[in-house]
Amino acid sequence: MQRVLRFPEGFLWGAATSAHQVEGDQDNDWTAWEKLGRIKDGSVSGAACEHWTRYQADFDLAKELHHTAHRFSVEWSRIEPREGEWNEAALAHYRDVVRALRQRQIEPFVTLWHFTNPRWLAERGGWEHPDTPRLFARYVGRVVEALPDVRFWITVNEPNVYALLSYFVGEWPPEVRSWRRALNVLHRLAAAHAQAWRAIKAAQPDAQVGSALNLVDYRSERPHNVLDRVSTLISDRIYNHRWLRMTASYEDFIGVNHYLQQRIRFGSVRRPIIAAPQEQPLTDFGWKMNPPSMYRVLRLAGSYGKSLYVTENGLADAHDRWRQRFIRDYLGYVHRALQDGVDIRGYFHWSLLDNFEWREGFSKRFGLVAVDFTTQRRSIRPSARWFAEVCRKNALVLPDA
Repeated sequence: MQRVLRFPEGFLWGAATSAHQVEGDQDNDWTAWEKLGRIKDGSVSGAACEHWTRYQADFDLAKELHHTAHRFSVEWSRIEPREGEWNEAALAHYRDVVRALRQRQIEPFVTLWHFTNPRWLAERGGWEHPDTPRLFARYVGRVVEALPDVRFWITVNEPNVYALLSYFVGEWPPEVRSWRRALNVLHRLAAAHAQAWRAIKAAQPDAQVGSALNLVDYRSERPHNVLDRVSTLISDRIYNHRWLRMTASYEDFIGVNHYLQQRIRFGSVRRPIIAAPQEQPLTDFGWKMNPPSMYRVLRLAGSYGKSLYVTENGLADAHDRWRQRFIRDYLGYVHRALQDGVDIRGYFHWSLLDNFEWREGFSKRFGLVAVDFTTQRRSIRPSARWFAEVCRKNALVLPDA
């Protein structure tokens, strides 16, 4: 006997990518940082997946997998290689990308900033410079003008992750370790989001505009310890809620990126414990799967009264041992949140392709489609074939418990 969990009519299914991770070498701050030897596996992004030239074939794979939407980002440093100078060829390329998706009946979701900054912007202070929100809004206006067929825009990706890893923990460029500067950058990004929202709405009043926020299910490591509980509450307020409280008036939808639960022990906030029930397997990142956490973060985001899209959810799993179970179990909790009244309208798995996973380099494989980075050969993983049936049926078929 099987149980069938049906999703609402028009629910969007797909996968996500980001420009630097699949297109590779750019004139941005990450490329410069990679060349200093900062990547754990010693790699540099190089041509990455060669998606810049292979996007048509990659979208054929997405179509074969019954995806109805695709999230990708445009690269600021390609579009504005020098301040105020626009690369019309790059804009034309991204216009062709949108056209290729539309030809396959795949809805494009375009992210305007996914962690990387043009080198000229980084050299003048990046997101610490007070003029950066204005410059970002100007860039956004130019992109929106060039891509009139896009209905869904994501202004910024995971601003909380960027502020944390680049300006508090100091593991990403520019390697700053300061709470004050991290919060300042988060506020600058919020101002940029608001200005970008206005710019998009001025050009496309009917466009749907939101941000994609990484949400963590925070829990106390010792539930009866008062200091642990206070530390957990503070982490949740700063990491999960601060952005939404600043930007809720400028969100048509909220993009939810979710990967893990973190247990908080007082005194270990910089390195919280990544935890889940002991029987859950470990991903290649060392993260434990914890499907109920998906339900909790969707309820959290839903409390702001906006429609939601799961804009990232996935795992590093080079041998495809756990991906089908991961998607099945997490989607079960997406469905539960839907039944409880949370307005969720789509799910994007991270990622369509194995890619350059930031500081981890090419060592972590998140793709539904495996990539041999020597030959650039693509191979659809078995879990992707299984997920394709979920997309085709708009339903999750589960064995009866």
